[in-house]
Amino acid sequence: MRVKITLIAALVSVFIGSAAVAPSSAAEPASTKCTVEVTLVATPGLSQQAGSGTYHTGGETGKMSCADGRNGTYGNDGRYGTKNAATCSSGGEGWGVASYTLGGATVKDTYTIVFPGMSQGTLQGTFDGEHYSGSWKFTPTGGDCVTKPMTKGTLRIDGTLKG
Repeated sequence: MRVKITLIAALVSVFIGSAAVAPSSAAEPASTKCTVEVTLVATPGLSQQAGSGTYHTGGETGKMSCADGRNGTYGNDGRYGTKNAATCSSGGEGWGVASYTLGGATVKDTYTIVFPGMSQGTLQGTFDGEHYSGSWKFTPTGGDCVTKPMTKGTLRIDGTLKG
């Protein structure tokens, strides 16, 4: 009988002791700054006429470089003007799916974008994805949004990669 009471007392002590200790949280994955440069094609292209369309990089054709020394490839496909029609002067929003390969591992990342109107010949905005978020700048090489829709350009991304 004494063994049972000692065992019960020990279990109660462990339970009370562990209840008093805050549960440990899972370690947060390390984050790192990464940049991307890639050619982006938009169809039918952003213009002064309110509209929507698609954009793509033609696969993982861009270069991704991270501050932690990892380098890889990057690509994305998406849509703009999904909630409201977008224009060069008023800006817009959209969503997409990025694909990037770093250290032999490929990640698919769904994200949203927001951008105000053009400023000094470029579009700039922000993106928020599950794994990668930050800011972007699109410099057109096809179209200027004044005489022709912007259909092609260089996309530069500066963001934080989580994990």
